[in-house]
Amino acid sequence: MQFAFNTTYFRNEGIYKNQDYSRYTVKLSVDAEVTNWLKIGGQSHFSHSLQDRGSNFQDCWRVNPLGRLYDDDGAPTLMTSGGDSQWWNPLQYLEPDAVVNPLKINRFLGSYYGEIKLPLDGLKYRANIGIDFHSRQDYSFLSSNARQGNPNQAKNATQQTYAYTFENLLFYDKQFGKHSIGVTLLQSIQRNRTESLSTTVQDLPSDDLLFNDIASALDMTGYDSNNQVWSLASFMGRLNYNYKSRYYATFSMRYDGSSRLADGHKWVSFPAFSLAWRVNEENFLKNFDKLDNLKLRFGYGVTANTSINPYQTKGLLSKKYYNYGENMVIGYTSSSLPDKTLTWETTGQWNVGVDFSFFRGRLSGTVDAYLQNTHDLLLDRQLPAVSGYTSVLTNVGKTRNKGIEVSLSTVNIQNKDFTWSTDFMYSTNKEEIVELYNGKVDDIGNSWFIGEALGVYYDYKKIGIWQDSPEDLAEIEKYNKNGHKFAPGMIKLLDIDGDHKITADNDRMILGQKRPKHIFNLSNTFVYKGFDLNIVLYGTLGGMLRNAVRVNHQSYRNNSVKFDYWTPNNPTNAYPRPNRLYDNIEYESSLYYEKSDFLRVKTITLGYTLPKNLVNKATLSNCRLYVTAQNPLVFTNYTGVDPEGAATYASPSVSSWIFGVNVSF
Repeated sequence: MQFAFNTTYFRNEGIYKNQDYSRYTVKLSVDAEVTNWLKIGGQSHFSHSLQDRGSNFQDCWRVNPLGRLYDDDGAPTLMTSGGDSQWWNPLQYLEPDAVVNPLKINRFLGSYYGEIKLPLDGLKYRANIGIDFHSRQDYSFLSSNARQGNPNQAKNATQQTYAYTFENLLFYDKQFGKHSIGVTLLQSIQRNRTESLSTTVQDLPSDDLLFNDIASALDMTGYDSNNQVWSLASFMGRLNYNYKSRYYATFSMRYDGSSRLADGHKWVSFPAFSLAWRVNEENFLKNFDKLDNLKLRFGYGVTANTSINPYQTKGLLSKKYYNYGENMVIGYTSSSLPDKTLTWETTGQWNVGVDFSFFRGRLSGTVDAYLQNTHDLLLDRQLPAVSGYTSVLTNVGKTRNKGIEVSLSTVNIQNKDFTWSTDFMYSTNKEEIVELYNGKVDDIGNSWFIGEALGVYYDYKKIGIWQDSPEDLAEIEKYNKNGHKFAPGMIKLLDIDGDHKITADNDRMILGQKRPKHIFNLSNTFVYKGFDLNIVLYGTLGGMLRNAVRVNHQSYRNNSVKFDYWTPNNPTNAYPRPNRLYDNIEYESSLYYEKSDFLRVKTITLGYTLPKNLVNKATLSNCRLYVTAQNPLVFTNYTGVDPEGAATYASPSVSSWIFGVNVSF
């Protein structure tokens, strides 16, 4: 019998005040060979976490720095700019119990198995049971001052998820001389139930009650309950074959049914096959001693997705509250159209690859090329508003992804005292829309374009600022004759069709895509006697973000980032002239788009392993001291919070220092 018990405690302080996260975990695993034909075992994992989410203090960066934050008595003022009700003093959020926003999660995960060797040689049966219980308690309280003078507010919400998976597997493995076969048969069922209840109230008699006595509130502003159930059934068969550990073949077929989908469209089959050839085992390479391994691979497989609302195919209803005479009553309206033909979104992928190793493992790696074709995408198709609906979820269109993935490991230097090794990974992907619901026709409203990636930015392109020069003034006059009101200091756009008229139909273009085209990772490890140093670099190329931190809305009354404004004395092409008469700059969105390319120093770890003679005296088998810097540096031209996706006021990637000790007994 094998037995393992593990418990951990983790705590992390947030970047912003009143944010933190703590988690307790307990894990127990047991494996036992009861007889020579029966094995049983399993793992149980329980965790309890508490997250204090704070008060979204990160979006208060626009508070006017000239405003007054404290009164003469040292207490936070209600407003930062006199009577300007647009900006409530964010320091009110940090007053004791002004904002209390905890999220508690309890989760139990269980995975258990039983395995029986059957009388036929090579045949065995295995049963797997997986259990997932997830309890979520979502609380929130905001005092009156934290709600800009409105009544205090509290929320008490719970959600419980019960899920289980049961699998029956039959294995048959047999060697026939130089031939080897393996057969796997699977039958599984999965079921998930989620129940939730939420109540929101305001105007409690005392702030001291927080969210603990919501029944005492004078006004119940929101209440909701929900119960969702979905299930998945699967059957699978797989055959593995190899000859002389040189030629390999795998064939499989999977048949899945999902309750989420429409009647008559719930079940679909997924075939797959793969072939492999270990070339270095051939006689013509036996004498090439520099080659350790060379394996060629080729395969095709189909996968699918059903990530939709469990009742989407039947159409959804929404509650509506309205007055009927002196009473408030509830009615229901249709919120989404049913689609009785909704089926799986499926992806077929071709893959070809090579695994190699040379010079006794000093140079090794893999190269893979793939082609994915996805059809019946689960997407919202836009509808005319006069229909009463703006969109309907349906199977529409086709997409294609093709790319290359490379992994390379080298041992650059290796001698008695010093070793230097490198691991490099690179991937590139080309995504394109092949077809939409109306054929090979662009859907401009959703920014979906044939031949382009799903996530692109489609807008006007800024090419500079109109200058007070004879050339620009002459051009401005031509545009203004067509209805524009351009003047020096305003945004100058690319006029694609050259008609001296900026229109949405003719002068917007694809500026870039959200997902990067290239991703790479480089890790170098240096070992000198007892010291070790590891440096990991990570970066992307070819992506674009909409930098919302540059939003200059109402800049005359709020704080903003530092801009290189155009003025008569500073004829820059970077940013238009300041103007306190307008809340929004004309064509302001053209200013936001930036390349998100970056190179990040992901981790730097320096360690020292104590000599064996010292460790043995302390009755230890090993002892290593280390210090790690996480995210210490990033190199980028992106001017937002974080090029890895923090395009608005979200928290950036955290930089931290970790000191630790690894001890073995």
